[in-house]
Amino acid sequence: MVRARADRESEKGEEKVNEVLFIEGYHATVRPDDIPESWVIYNAPRPLLGHAHWQGPFRHGVFYAAVAPEGDSVDEFSDAPLMRERNRELDGHVCVWVSRAQVMEYGRELAEKYGLDLEQFKYEEIVRSFLNAKEREGE
Repeated sequence: MVRARADRESEKGEEKVNEVLFIEGYHATVRPDDIPESWVIYNAPRPLLGHAHWQGPFRHGVFYAAVAPEGDSVDEFSDAPLMRERNRELDGHVCVWVSRAQVMEYGRELAEKYGLDLEQFKYEEIVRSFLNAKEREGE
Protein backbone atom coordinates (compact mmCIF):
# COMPACT_ATOMS: atom_id res chain seq x y z
CA MET A 1 0.00 0.00 0.00
CA VAL A 2 1.38 3.39 -0.96
CA ARG A 3 1.27 6.18 1.59
CA ALA A 4 1.16 9.79 0.54
CA ARG A 5 1.79 12.86 2.59
CA ALA A 6 1.69 16.38 1.31
CA ASP A 7 2.85 19.46 3.20
CA ARG A 8 1.08 22.58 2.15
CA GLU A 9 0.55 26.03 3.55
CA SER A 10 -2.91 26.66 4.87
CA GLU A 11 -4.97 29.71 4.04
CA LYS A 12 -4.16 31.08 7.50
CA GLY A 13 -0.54 31.85 6.66
CA GLU A 14 2.65 29.95 7.35
CA GLU A 15 1.00 27.02 9.17
CA LYS A 16 2.06 23.69 7.64
CA VAL A 17 -0.55 20.96 7.43
CA ASN A 18 0.50 17.36 6.88
CA GLU A 19 -2.03 15.30 4.98
CA VAL A 20 -2.63 11.61 4.53
CA LEU A 21 -4.64 10.71 1.43
CA PHE A 22 -7.32 8.04 1.14
CA ILE A 23 -8.07 7.17 -2.49
CA GLU A 24 -11.47 5.69 -3.36
CA GLY A 25 -11.07 2.23 -4.87
CA TYR A 26 -7.42 2.05 -3.80
CA HIS A 27 -7.38 2.39 -0.01
CA ALA A 28 -9.94 0.41 1.95
CA THR A 29 -10.79 3.21 4.39
CA VAL A 30 -13.79 5.45 3.75
CA ARG A 31 -14.74 8.62 5.58
CA PRO A 32 -16.93 7.71 8.56
CA ASP A 33 -20.61 8.45 7.90
CA ASP A 34 -21.23 9.57 11.49
CA ILE A 35 -18.63 12.39 11.37
CA PRO A 36 -19.98 15.64 9.90
CA GLU A 37 -18.25 16.81 6.70
CA SER A 38 -17.23 20.08 8.38
CA TRP A 39 -15.15 18.25 11.01
CA VAL A 40 -11.42 17.75 10.48
CA ILE A 41 -10.23 14.15 10.88
CA TYR A 42 -6.66 13.44 11.98
CA ASN A 43 -4.64 10.21 11.76
CA ALA A 44 -1.50 9.49 13.79
CA PRO A 45 0.67 6.78 15.32
CA ARG A 46 -0.49 7.85 18.81
CA PRO A 47 -3.79 8.87 20.43
CA LEU A 48 -5.02 12.36 19.54
CA LEU A 49 -7.38 14.99 20.89
CA GLY A 50 -10.83 15.38 19.41
CA HIS A 51 -14.57 15.31 19.82
CA ALA A 52 -14.64 11.73 18.46
CA HIS A 53 -11.93 9.02 18.59
CA TRP A 54 -11.43 5.59 17.06
CA GLN A 55 -8.83 3.16 15.84
CA GLY A 56 -8.78 2.08 12.22
CA PRO A 57 -6.59 0.78 9.42
CA PHE A 58 -2.97 1.89 9.40
CA ARG A 59 -2.17 4.84 7.13
CA HIS A 60 0.02 7.24 9.10
CA GLY A 61 -0.96 5.32 12.23
CA VAL A 62 -4.04 3.57 13.60
CA PHE A 63 -5.38 6.39 15.77
CA TYR A 64 -8.04 8.72 14.41
CA ALA A 65 -9.69 11.78 15.96
CA ALA A 66 -12.27 14.21 14.61
CA VAL A 67 -12.35 17.86 15.65
CA ALA A 68 -15.44 20.02 15.21
CA PRO A 69 -14.88 23.42 13.60
CA GLU A 70 -14.88 26.53 15.74
CA GLY A 71 -18.39 27.64 16.52
CA ASP A 72 -19.86 24.13 16.65
CA SER A 73 -21.01 23.69 20.22
CA VAL A 74 -20.13 20.04 20.81
CA ASP A 75 -19.52 20.70 24.48
CA GLU A 76 -18.63 23.70 26.59
CA PHE A 77 -15.17 22.41 27.56
CA SER A 78 -13.56 21.72 24.20
CA ASP A 79 -11.21 24.13 22.49
CA ALA A 80 -11.05 23.21 18.78
CA PRO A 81 -8.07 25.48 17.92
CA LEU A 82 -6.07 24.01 20.81
CA MET A 83 -7.01 20.46 19.76
CA ARG A 84 -5.84 21.12 16.19
CA GLU A 85 -2.57 22.60 17.43
CA ARG A 86 -1.90 19.69 19.81
CA ASN A 87 -2.78 17.16 17.09
CA ARG A 88 -0.17 18.71 14.78
CA GLU A 89 2.36 18.55 17.63
CA LEU A 90 1.45 14.87 18.09
CA ASP A 91 2.25 14.24 14.39
CA GLY A 92 -1.43 14.10 13.46
CA HIS A 93 -2.03 14.28 9.72
CA VAL A 94 -5.26 15.67 8.27
CA CYS A 95 -7.16 12.97 6.42
CA VAL A 96 -8.18 13.81 2.87
CA TRP A 97 -10.53 11.53 0.96
CA VAL A 98 -10.05 11.64 -2.80
CA SER A 99 -12.84 10.35 -5.04
CA ARG A 100 -12.38 8.11 -8.04
CA ALA A 101 -13.75 11.01 -10.15
CA GLN A 102 -10.98 13.33 -8.88
CA VAL A 103 -8.31 10.75 -9.72
CA MET A 104 -9.74 10.18 -13.19
CA GLU A 105 -9.93 13.93 -13.84
CA TYR A 106 -6.23 14.14 -12.98
CA GLY A 107 -5.61 11.22 -15.36
CA ARG A 108 -7.58 12.89 -18.18
CA GLU A 109 -5.64 16.15 -17.77
CA LEU A 110 -2.33 14.30 -17.77
CA ALA A 111 -3.26 12.20 -20.80
CA GLU A 112 -4.33 15.31 -22.69
CA LYS A 113 -1.15 17.17 -21.73
CA TYR A 114 1.11 14.38 -23.01
CA GLY A 115 -1.05 13.08 -25.86
CA LEU A 116 -1.69 9.69 -24.20
CA ASP A 117 -4.67 7.35 -24.37
CA LEU A 118 -6.06 7.16 -20.83
CA GLU A 119 -7.66 3.79 -21.62
CA GLN A 120 -4.17 2.25 -21.77
CA PHE A 121 -3.68 2.72 -18.05
CA LYS A 122 -5.13 0.76 -15.12
CA TYR A 123 -6.79 2.72 -12.34
CA GLU A 124 -3.97 1.69 -9.95
CA GLU A 125 -1.38 3.22 -12.30
CA ILE A 126 -3.29 6.50 -12.44
CA VAL A 127 -3.56 6.48 -8.64
CA ARG A 128 0.19 5.94 -8.26
CA SER A 129 0.85 8.85 -10.64
CA PHE A 130 -1.64 10.99 -8.66
CA LEU A 131 0.09 10.11 -5.38
CA ASN A 132 3.52 10.84 -6.84
CA ALA A 133 2.29 14.23 -8.05
CA LYS A 134 0.95 15.02 -4.58
CA GLU A 135 4.30 14.02 -3.04
CA ARG A 136 6.13 16.37 -5.41
CA GLU A 137 3.75 19.21 -4.51
CA GLY A 138 4.76 18.79 -0.87
CA GLU A 139 8.51 19.07 -1.52
